[in-house]
Amino acid sequence: MLQFRNLGLFTKISIIILLILLGFFSLFTFLNFRQQRAFILAEAVEKARIVAFEAIRTREYLSGQLLEGGVELSKQRYGLVPVVASTRIGELVSRDIGYTIRQVSDRYRNANNAPDDFELRVLDLLRQRQDLQEHYDVVDMDGKKVFRYLHSFKADTSCLECHGDPGRAPDFIREMFPAETDKAYHYELGDAIGAASVSIPLDRLYRQVYANMGTDVLYSGGIFLALLIFLGALIRIAVTRPLARLGLVIREIIRTGRFDKKIPRGGMDEIGLLVDSFNELNDHLREKTEHLEESEKRFRVLTETARDGIVSFLSNGQIILFNRRAEKMFGYSKREIIGVSVEKLIHEECTSLQEVGITAYLKEEAGALVRSLHKVPGRKRDGSLFYLEVSLSVAESEGHLFYTAIVRERA
Repeated sequence: MLQFRNLGLFTKISIIILLILLGFFSLFTFLNFRQQRAFILAEAVEKARIVAFEAIRTREYLSGQLLEGGVELSKQRYGLVPVVASTRIGELVSRDIGYTIRQVSDRYRNANNAPDDFELRVLDLLRQRQDLQEHYDVVDMDGKKVFRYLHSFKADTSCLECHGDPGRAPDFIREMFPAETDKAYHYELGDAIGAASVSIPLDRLYRQVYANMGTDVLYSGGIFLALLIFLGALIRIAVTRPLARLGLVIREIIRTGRFDKKIPRGGMDEIGLLVDSFNELNDHLREKTEHLEESEKRFRVLTETARDGIVSFLSNGQIILFNRRAEKMFGYSKREIIGVSVEKLIHEECTSLQEVGITAYLKEEAGALVRSLHKVPGRKRDGSLFYLEVSLSVAESEGHLFYTAIVRERA
């Protein structure tokens, strides 16, 4: 966090925008993936539904043709049995398109039509819910995702020829599938006799999803990158560059002490108002500075031309002002005495000051010293004694006391 605070404004804003855009990009990618996956699932349902209906319609068509043509089934014509023919056609189609197409029943005759666990559960569900015609789900098969679809079909007249009353079944059917052991007899018209089962491996479909996602991510990433660059340029032009210019002018003012620099306004936005406020503040400070310089000039003229000595010092005795007359009286130059304790100007004869020190002395005696003139023993640079008439005043600035002594020599 501390490192982030130490970064430049443009870098901070760029990082924040980048994180926001990355968040939106991730959300967009996630939603797009879900949409693509939902589309693939819908496409799988539609494909499975078409394949299942093809298998069912093939069986129904063969049944109708056999009835219309009066074709008598036999052992030699076993391949024309509608469910057998439909199953074999489904096997051929499966080889071409890579899907698994079967007709399954929990009362099967052909072991190839035996349902697996998933199909058995769905057949039971379809039998319990007569209004339900289809069911689909995505399941794991041998470690792979597979789309499973089942569509029920009902027993019609042609089905009952082989699956109805065993006594009416063709001889070759009773011979191949004895009624005593076969469980595929005794269906009635409209019973759920089985289902068309379609299995579609999803790996190929998911590969297409990932390919589409890769393309979308590439395009979206390009758009987000262009947006980041555009926003970065906009922030640099509209925010950081004016602020940097403002910072340069402030540093120049601090370096030179001159308030004549102005920044041109770039617009009427918040940055423009800030620039206007800065220029107004600059003008105000320039006026104040000019007045202050003029006041200081008058003060220097007043103090330097005064006939009396003027010595200003802090409550700890540190001298901050020493005029020209005081230089002549004490023999010290400003350079020598500024910053030195005022005790250096008082002779040892003033024992009360020597005993307690200047700070305690001023705290105890300042009130009396301010109210009237006092005779004080002074000490010149060569250590000689001379007497001073002192008028003391006290003032406060920024919570600190400072004293000003008007001194003149006294015989």
